[in-house]
Amino acid sequence: MYFVNSYFTVAIFLSAIVSVVYAILHWHKSIVADSRMQRMMLSCGIDEETVLSADQRLKLDMAVVRSRCRNCATTDLCDRWLGGEPMESAGFCPNNRHFTTAAHSS
Repeated sequence: MYFVNSYFTVAIFLSAIVSVVYAILHWHKSIVADSRMQRMMLSCGIDEETVLSADQRLKLDMAVVRSRCRNCATTDLCDRWLGGEPMESAGFCPNNRHFTTAAHSS
């Protein structure tokens, strides 16, 4: 019986560690994606004040916008674009059209 309790204790401990590591990695990914999203908004012509309060100022569903950015498959292109690498356009960005439209309407 002692061994069974030990295994349960170890299993609970390991699942707690895995949960904490997962939460930290998810949090880090969210921070990086939000920073990338804000920089992309600026590059599309949205002013800094609007970027900082986008939820209130833009007529966009920011939850959807954030989700698109966090799940984007082209983060390497985005980082190169934002880093100043010459490219034709930011058409690779799933939010580019929305940001550009929002910039012209504000």
